Amino acid sequence: MTDLIAQIDDPRLRERLTQEWAAVTKEKKFGLVFDPHLPELLPLPNARPRRGDLVTRRGGSLTELWRVRRLAAGVATCVKPDGAAAGDAWHFPEDDLIVVRQFGEPIFPALVPMDSVHNGPADAPWHVLIEADNFHALQALHYLYAGQVDCIYIDPPYNTGARDWKYNNDYVDGNDSWRHSKWLAFMERRLQLAKRLLKVDTGVLIVTIDEHEVHHLGMLLESIFPSFVRQMATIVINQKGVSQGRLARTEEYAFFVFMPDAFLKTHHDDLLSPDRSSEKRFLVPRWEWLLRGGSNSRRADRPLLFYPIYVDPKRKSIIGVGDPLPLAESPDLDSLSNGTVAWPIRGDGSFGNWQVGPPSFRELVASGFTRLGGFDKRRNTWTVQYLNRGTRNRIETGEIQIIGKDPVSGSVEIEYANVSARLRNIKTVWHRGLHDSGIYGSTVLRAVLPEGTRFPFPKSIYATRDAVAAVVRDRPDALVVDFFAGSGTTLNALNLLNAEDNGKRQCILVTNNELAGEDSEPLQARGLQPGDDDWEAEGICRSVTWPRSKFTILGRRDDGTPLPGDYLTGKQVEREKARRFLQVGFIDPAVLDAPAKKRQLVAMLEGLPQNLVTDNCPFIVSPEHKATVLFDDAAADDWCGALEGQDQITDVYIVTPFKKRFDVLKAEVNAVLGPLLVSEEERRPLAAGFPANLAYFKLDFLDQDRVALRRAFREILPLLWLKAGAIGARPELPRGAAEPALFVPTGNPFAVLLDEGRLADLIAALDGRTDLRLVFIVTDGPDAFKELAGEVEDALGPRNPGLQVIQLYRDYLENFLINRESGGAQSGGRP
Repeated sequence: MTDLIAQIDDPRLRERLTQEWAAVTKEKKFGLVFDPHLPELLPLPNARPRRGDLVTRRGGSLTELWRVRRLAAGVATCVKPDGAAAGDAWHFPEDDLIVVRQFGEPIFPALVPMDSVHNGPADAPWHVLIEADNFHALQALHYLYAGQVDCIYIDPPYNTGARDWKYNNDYVDGNDSWRHSKWLAFMERRLQLAKRLLKVDTGVLIVTIDEHEVHHLGMLLESIFPSFVRQMATIVINQKGVSQGRLARTEEYAFFVFMPDAFLKTHHDDLLSPDRSSEKRFLVPRWEWLLRGGSNSRRADRPLLFYPIYVDPKRKSIIGVGDPLPLAESPDLDSLSNGTVAWPIRGDGSFGNWQVGPPSFRELVASGFTRLGGFDKRRNTWTVQYLNRGTRNRIETGEIQIIGKDPVSGSVEIEYANVSARLRNIKTVWHRGLHDSGIYGSTVLRAVLPEGTRFPFPKSIYATRDAVAAVVRDRPDALVVDFFAGSGTTLNALNLLNAEDNGKRQCILVTNNELAGEDSEPLQARGLQPGDDDWEAEGICRSVTWPRSKFTILGRRDDGTPLPGDYLTGKQVEREKARRFLQVGFIDPAVLDAPAKKRQLVAMLEGLPQNLVTDNCPFIVSPEHKATVLFDDAAADDWCGALEGQDQITDVYIVTPFKKRFDVLKAEVNAVLGPLLVSEEERRPLAAGFPANLAYFKLDFLDQDRVALRRAFREILPLLWLKAGAIGARPELPRGAAEPALFVPTGNPFAVLLDEGRLADLIAALDGRTDLRLVFIVTDGPDAFKELAGEVEDALGPRNPGLQVIQLYRDYLENFLINRESGGAQSGGRP
C-alpha cells in the first residue's frame, strides 16, 4: 500500500492518503488479529457484597452482572452496570449474590497465610505458593518483584478443545468457534504483566505449548516482545508417539524469549547428541592406588615401603605419615579396628607395600596430591590414592589443571585443561528419555500422591528441570516464577536443581483452586458449591499442588510414610564395583596346548574374540576389550604384569581346577588393577526431601478506603515480607493486637515505621544491622517522607548497601491504582 501511494502523481492526494494510511496502521493491527472479548471475570464466593461491587447470582451465568447500589436489611438493590435508567432496579437477597471482580479494574491484594513447611536453613529464601487466579496474582507480583525475576516458566492450557480450561467460568471446548481468539486474549493479558516482572537485561521467559496453539503463540510473543530474541525448542515427551491413524506425535514445544543480555551457558549435555556425562573417567584424571600390585608387591620385596599412614576417620583426611617398620616387627593391627591407621594390606590379607617411600609421600600429602578412598572392610583398612609422577608432570605442563582443594582434607581437585572444549550449546531439539511425561511426570506424581492420577498430563520433572536449568544454572540465587503451577512440577524441579549444586534459587508458584468438570459433579449432587470448605478441599491447589510441594520437601506424607523411589540428579559419580571373576575348572589346562583348543574355549567366553588367540599365548590381555583370560597358571606373574594399567577390565577368566589357587590369583588381580570404578548417575531418594522452606497463601482483596486510612497493616504484612526477599520466619501481627509504632521483626531484613514521631527509636533498634534491605515509612506528606528517608539512609545506609526506603501506604496504593489492564488486543477478527 505504501508503494502504491508513492506512485500517485498528485502531491496533495498523495499527502492526504499518506496521512490516512498512517492513521489506519496506527489503529489497526496487522499480523496476528483477534478479538479481545469480554473482560475476564473472577467470582469471589466468600466475599460479602458492598456498595459499588459487581455481583452475579449464585448458580447463574457469570457474565450476567449487576452493580450494587444499596444494601439494607439483607437485601441488595442492584442496577445493570451498563448505565440503565435509575428506575430499572433489581432486589436480591445478599446471600444469593456472588461478588465479581472484572479484570482491569484496580485491586488491592492481600495474602492470607494458609500453611507452611519449614525444612531448610534460616537464611534460605522461602518458596511461595499463592492460591489465586493468575491475572490478579501477577498484579500482586508486580508490586513485589517488578524487574527482578530471572526466569518465568509457564505451562499454560494448551486449548486442545477437550475442555482443558475456562473463560469466564465456562469451559472452552472444540465446538467454540472463538476458542483460539479467547485463548489469545487470555494469554495476552497475562504475558503483558509477566513481561514487567522479568529482569530487563537478563530475564528469560519460557512457555511450553503443543501443536494446537504453537503458531498463534509464536505470533503473540512476537507482538509482545518485538525486539527480543525468541527461539523454540522441540522436546520429545513420548517416544512411542500418539497417533490417530496419521503421524504419531511425540513432541511438544518450548518458546524461549531472551532479554537483550540473556545468554545460556554451555553444558556437557546439549539434550540432543549422545550424552557424554557418563564419560567422567575421560574427563577427570585418574588417581592411582598407593598399594602396590603385581610383582614385588609383598612386604618382603620392599620392606622400606611398609609404613603406617595416620588417618582422621571423621574428617576422612590423612594427618600423618610414619616411618618404615623393621621387617622383623609386626604392626599393631588393633589400630585397624578404629580406622585411625592405614597399612598396606593386600586383598588376600597379607602384608604388601606402598608405591612410594615416607619422605616422598609426606611431600605428596603437603601438596594435596593424596586422598583417602573408602574404608575397605575386606582388607580392614583404608584405600589410599595418589597422583603418580606422570599425572604430576602433566599438571606442571598445564595439560591437567588444579581447579580447587577440598577444604577438609586438602586434596586437590583436578581436571583436564581442555575439558571446557567438551561443553556444548544446548540444541533446539531435545531427545532424552528422562523427558518422558508418562514415566517421569505421571509416575513421579503418583509416587508422591497416590491419587495423583486426578491431575492429567503433569510435566516430566526432568524436562522442567532442564528447561529452567538452561537459564539459571549459573545463577544460584535466581528468582523463578510459574503462574500456571498446575501440579507443582516447577518447584519440585527447582528444589532438585538446588540440591544438585547447593543453590538458593527461589520459586514463586501461582495456581487457582478449580476442579475439573468430572470432579465437581459429585459435589454439586451433594448440594455443595464453590466457596464451601468441602468443595475447596478438592480443588487443584489444595489437593495436588500444596500436598505435592509439602511432601516432596519433607520426603514423607502427612501420615508419616516415606516417599518411594529415587530422583535422578543428572550428576555422574564414580562407584566401586566388583569385577566378575570366573573359574574355568571344567578344562584341564594341559589340553590347551594348541591355538585351536584355546579358540574353542574363547568362543565360549563373553567379551573376547577368537582372533586374539596367537601361537603359544599363555593369556590374553587387550586394551580394546573388557575381558581377560589366563590359560597357563605358570604365566600368572607375567599376566599380572600385563594387567597393570588395564583398568577397563571387568571380566576375568582363570583356567585352573584348584579353588584355592583361583582365590589367590583373584586377590592378586584385584591388587594389580585396584577397584573397578564405574560412572553412573547419582540418585537421590524422594524420602530424603529437600532443605527448603515453603509458605502457602491465598490471595484476598482489601477495601481501598481501609488501606487509605492505614488500617490494613496486618493484612499487607506478608507482602512486605515477600518484598524484602522472604528471608527468615514470616512475622505476624496477631488479630486484635494494637498496631505498633514501629515494627522490627527478628531475623527479617526489613522494618516498618508506623509512627513517624518514633524515627529515633527505629534507628536505635536497627543500629548495627548489616542485613537490611527495606525500610517502610508510613507518612502522608511527600516532604515529610523525603526528610525521614534521608535520615534513615544517612544512619543505616553505610552499613546496608542497597538499602531502599519506601513510603507506605502510598507506594502500595499507587502501584495498584496504575497497575491496570492495558485493554488487550485490538478488535478486528479472529484467527
